[in-house]
Amino acid sequence: MTHTASFQGLLSAYEEFFYPDSTLGTLPHTLALSMPQNGRPGIQLLLKTDASSLPLTLESESFTAEWFRMRSIPVEYNTGNGEDQGGAMVLSDRPKEKPAYATRLAPFEVYDCLEPIEDALEPENGLAALYLCLVPKSGITAGQHTATLTAGAYTCQLTVQVYPVIIPQDTFPVTNWFSLSAICRFHQVTEGTPEFYAMVRKYAHAMRRLHQTMFYLELDDTCVASRDPYTFDFSYLEPIIQCFFEAGLKTIEIGPLLSRGFLPDGMPNMYTDRFTCAMAPDVPIDTPEGYAITVRFVQALADFLKRHGWDKDIVFHIHDEPDIHCPDDALHPRKEQYYLAASILRKYLPCVKVIEAVSTAEFRGGVDIWVPGTPGYEQHKEAFDHLIGLGEEVWAYVCCGPEGHWLNRFLDFAVLKGRLLFWGCAKNRLSGFLHWGFNQFQNGMDPFKGTSCPNHTGIGTNFPCGDSFLVYPGKDGPWPGMRMEAARRGAEDAALLQLLRQKDEAAHDALVTQVFRTNSDYNDDPAQFAAVYDDLLRQLSQ
Repeated sequence: MTHTASFQGLLSAYEEFFYPDSTLGTLPHTLALSMPQNGRPGIQLLLKTDASSLPLTLESESFTAEWFRMRSIPVEYNTGNGEDQGGAMVLSDRPKEKPAYATRLAPFEVYDCLEPIEDALEPENGLAALYLCLVPKSGITAGQHTATLTAGAYTCQLTVQVYPVIIPQDTFPVTNWFSLSAICRFHQVTEGTPEFYAMVRKYAHAMRRLHQTMFYLELDDTCVASRDPYTFDFSYLEPIIQCFFEAGLKTIEIGPLLSRGFLPDGMPNMYTDRFTCAMAPDVPIDTPEGYAITVRFVQALADFLKRHGWDKDIVFHIHDEPDIHCPDDALHPRKEQYYLAASILRKYLPCVKVIEAVSTAEFRGGVDIWVPGTPGYEQHKEAFDHLIGLGEEVWAYVCCGPEGHWLNRFLDFAVLKGRLLFWGCAKNRLSGFLHWGFNQFQNGMDPFKGTSCPNHTGIGTNFPCGDSFLVYPGKDGPWPGMRMEAARRGAEDAALLQLLRQKDEAAHDALVTQVFRTNSDYNDDPAQFAAVYDDLLRQLSQ
């Protein structure tokens, strides 16, 4: 009889977080999981050990391994219970009990950061924290496959059911906004140098891992060549754009055209009824001077894009969230100014699509790709569904809100919630997803020391922990996080669910409803979700 040694730890292929102080049990020596033929499932292992280094191997004829060391990250605050940005986004005064919607009472640490490693893992404080991503070999067939995972003296036999299902590529558009200045700051590179472009390429490839299809270039006054008169030069964008196209992204996302202007203390004028020119924030758009500046701006941008053949697949943000922080008496003038900017844009870039994060459907005729926040969609569901019925594109987004029991991807929320957001898109026939925070590390912020993002709008508290980023600035480039992996698989789920809806819409709706009903009514039990996901693959295989 063979005697298998006993090891203490945790092992899971579910979408869930591990913690440095997780309760350990006896590790199993077998694990079963399922996947599409081109899927990349993940496995987490937390192993108690006295070893200083553990060799890692994966023996399989069907898979190779991506190895990551899971690094624990601080969560200094719990998220608040509000639904909008004006509330207490983090609970700076520690509550006496864990909020019902949070995984733990802050402060605590969670394994979110994934540091790529080769074939050995160094434990920390007696714990080896490993994330393994299974990568199917070319030509893998449907059926049952096996692999043997070895970490030091511990071994586990993996049984993987591969379904005859292929995840469609780029059928569900995703964008996450990134920060070039944060890339420079953390990786000690200077814009315009070969080292800078090499690092940008690494971030572009990380975005492709997440199934991003477009990349947002948020314009600043770098493009202003002169101010009297205003002239513009966008040639500095050419090598940056090339980095993303070479990585496989397809659509330039660019903007803005308008600004809210600034208050005397330098804070954004959040409640203004007067939009100004983005590159001349003291000049209102609806003045002759503002009109002339905007026309010259768009003409120069259109000429630049046309010279390179990039004017056919472009989306444009005129002004982020034009109907949010908007007093009733400011909505009508804002709409007039927004439509003026849209008409200028479409005159010189006729193939452009205007994409905008909004709360309502008020800007009809100005927006081509509507991106309501999930509370805005729920509140104005009838209006947005009417737009979908007309054939217009409606996406979804979350950011520093919504909070509480609403789905979001904060570090004190169950990681599965970030994946379920994409099932909400499937349920509501929303055709894309946007988030502002890929690596939006504000000045002074180090995600290895603190994960709550400073809020420079003057409204509310700090942003919730993890809100502003999905990747970590590693020593050699961007390191993914568990929340990024959940979003990656969520985008893949959305593409698979589109296939099921095309095949059998009633079956699609019945399946999705098992885990998602609304953005605040869902089932985030990882085991039950895994069973529903397995059923999705079975139905697509029939």
